[in-house]
Amino acid sequence: MEKDTAVFVDLENIYIGFRKQYGRELTAGELVDKARSFGGVKLISVYGDFSELTYPERFKIELDNEGIQAINVPKDRDREGKPLKNKIDMRIVVDIFRALNFRPEIGRYIFMTGDKIFLDVVNLVRNDFGKEVIVCGIEGTVAQVLRDAVPYDPFTADVAHDDKLGKFILLLDRLERELLEGRFTYLGWKLVIDRIYESGEFGFEEWNEARDFFEGIKQEGRLVLKYYPGESREIEAYKLDRRNPLVRRILRLN
Repeated sequence: MEKDTAVFVDLENIYIGFRKQYGRELTAGELVDKARSFGGVKLISVYGDFSELTYPERFKIELDNEGIQAINVPKDRDREGKPLKNKIDMRIVVDIFRALNFRPEIGRYIFMTGDKIFLDVVNLVRNDFGKEVIVCGIEGTVAQVLRDAVPYDPFTADVAHDDKLGKFILLLDRLERELLEGRFTYLGWKLVIDRIYESGEFGFEEWNEARDFFEGIKQEGRLVLKYYPGESREIEAYKLDRRNPLVRRILRLN
């Protein structure tokens, strides 16, 4: 019989680790899919300071729409606005103990983090409470002591998603070359979406699908830079962020 499962997500650790490893932003959908993949999931709690610019504006909204407990834990800050203390770890530990006491039916605990600060809690949940524990994190960012303590399940990028991003990067690179040749005045949203739809590389059967794909890329951030040609602030135009590791890798700029 499958065990009831609780998933606790240290979002800052996972999100920043994902960006460093894959060169793009983690989507809310990918996070939710991974959390639910363990089976028997009765509780998913995601912890972060959602006032920070680390996360796209819609990230928490998308988690809320999925029925996930997106728990905002603001950091204490000094007069200049710099964070003083991260209270997220403490809040996760408190909620784990709350589940241990009030949700005895939960037999499996998933720690989505790579931070070694959770080692004592991992051992306590497993040894003192007899629960199954799994650590899930981004490869290369998970402390070895966590990997040695309990089973480890790597959190990898969505290959299909990355394939479409790669095609988009190449497409926008071609459009920028055409822009330099004088074929366009700027790369506006409709031009970009039309080319995504017309190329056939992405498999979109409806123009609205291409639009939603492009809007998703904009919301994820950092792949596309928005700018305004000349002095006008009425025309929204786009170009690739060529500092982005994924863009550089796809275009072989390194």
